[in-house]
Amino acid sequence: MKINRRSVHLFAGLTLFTYVLSHLLNHAFGVVSLNAMETARTYFISPWTTTLGILLLATAALLHLGSALWVLYIRRNLRLPPWQWTQLILGLAIPLLVADHAAATGYARLMYGLQPNYAYVLANLWYFDSTKGWLQMTLLCVAWGHACVGLRNWLKVKVWFPRLAVHLYALAILVPALAIMGFVSAGYRVLALIEDPAWIFDVLQSIKYPSDDAVRAIFAARDGWMIAYTAAVVAVLAARQLRLFVQRQGDNVYLTYKADGKRIQVLPGATLLETLRSVGIPHASICGGRARCSTCRVKLVKSADDACAAPGPEEEQVLKRLMLPPDVRLACQVRPTRDVICEPLLPPDVTMAEALQPGKFTAGHEVEMTILFADLRGFTTLSETKLPFDVVYLLNQYFETMGAVIEAAGGTIDKFIGDGIMATFGSGSDADAGATAALHAARGMGQQLEAMNARLKNDLKEPLRLGIGLHAGPAIRGTMGYGEASQVTVIGDTVNTASRLESSTKEHGAQLMFSEIVREKAGLDASAYKTTVIQVRGRTEPLVVYMVERVAGIEDMDA
Repeated sequence: MKINRRSVHLFAGLTLFTYVLSHLLNHAFGVVSLNAMETARTYFISPWTTTLGILLLATAALLHLGSALWVLYIRRNLRLPPWQWTQLILGLAIPLLVADHAAATGYARLMYGLQPNYAYVLANLWYFDSTKGWLQMTLLCVAWGHACVGLRNWLKVKVWFPRLAVHLYALAILVPALAIMGFVSAGYRVLALIEDPAWIFDVLQSIKYPSDDAVRAIFAARDGWMIAYTAAVVAVLAARQLRLFVQRQGDNVYLTYKADGKRIQVLPGATLLETLRSVGIPHASICGGRARCSTCRVKLVKSADDACAAPGPEEEQVLKRLMLPPDVRLACQVRPTRDVICEPLLPPDVTMAEALQPGKFTAGHEVEMTILFADLRGFTTLSETKLPFDVVYLLNQYFETMGAVIEAAGGTIDKFIGDGIMATFGSGSDADAGATAALHAARGMGQQLEAMNARLKNDLKEPLRLGIGLHAGPAIRGTMGYGEASQVTVIGDTVNTASRLESSTKEHGAQLMFSEIVREKAGLDASAYKTTVIQVRGRTEPLVVYMVERVAGIEDMDA
């Protein structure tokens, strides 16, 4: 993983989450007994009290808090979704809520040799000042809530998250519930024990309770920390306002939002997403503007060549995965330096399920690619003599084998049509490489079919036969269909021609037929193959094609 601010923030956050989780699990043992709670502390808490543990925890806390304050400073506006406001407010509250507990345990341990145990902590929280007990439970819920919101925001764009979400939500409720039960249960046990003055004396002796002067110094340090932290937050907010004021005095850059025609001033360094939110325009962004989900993507309708910087590594990865055209960008990553006009490609209320379907809202656009159509000959007749289970089993074996070959060659399976397959190869600047990849896939499919026939010779009256058609050229890619049946696919003359070539393999007794344009893009010497000229319905010009009787035997495909 590349080291940047986000990765450091994530690592620090996961470290703090582990710390909070270990504390909550330890608290839960209070349901059993105070002794069980103290015994569990050896495994859950003690590692954090070592020099290495304290250093790791302090570093993670400073990095996480510093990163959060930096993000707060660089934000162009504070129009945030409810979940982001929740995470921000809970996160900013944690340092104030934890100050008293941290001073009375961690700081006292480092500076004055205090050796706190659960008996001392619970007596301090429930007996000497009961409000501290409720404050501790508030801290527990706030810290856990902040951690869970952050984890959900990180994981919600993962493909597997919807399947496990209900279980993770259950754990998110169960862990703090058990911790609170254990914390309160152990607290009541301590209230009963504290009636014995001798018990109090023994506890204070065992933990090496500091002197009165040390106690006053500890709480003075706590007060100083709370004042310094509050001043830091106020200073960040004031500095942010000053920066925005200065930036507004610079050259004006404007964004025109095609959806409603609004013209909005873009502050220097602001992203399209920040600019839209600054004026209250709703715009999809499931991940909160972190280049993780692609739901904020927009089409740049009109802009100068140098109006927007080239995509960075994170944005480039998302755009490449979705195979989006150059004029489609992520609104959370684009920082225009000159006037731009853009239009949204997704509705602002896009759901999580829709967000996890990368091509659901892909706009139609033209791309150069090679299309492959393949059909299993004689399968309909074969299926009449087989049981339904055998038919499905055989067909799935065929699809799995051929699909693996296509993907290994660099192709993408567009759809399965009955016992046929449609696949695409190359896109845009990769069009020539796509033609070569398609020819390699065709050869591999022929070889795998022969291997299947050898394996199934006792189950088949005659070998399975394959017809493949290849053609290259422009095609329109976009989301087509209705409702749940929608999918990203390609249409156009190139697709129709590839399908016609596949059908023509029956008439010419060939296993593969590919057009002259495929041969040209692949740079293939096709002099050894038979040629013919066919008239494709819908085309005015006849098409020169090459025919291969046994594609698995081709040896000069790399020529």
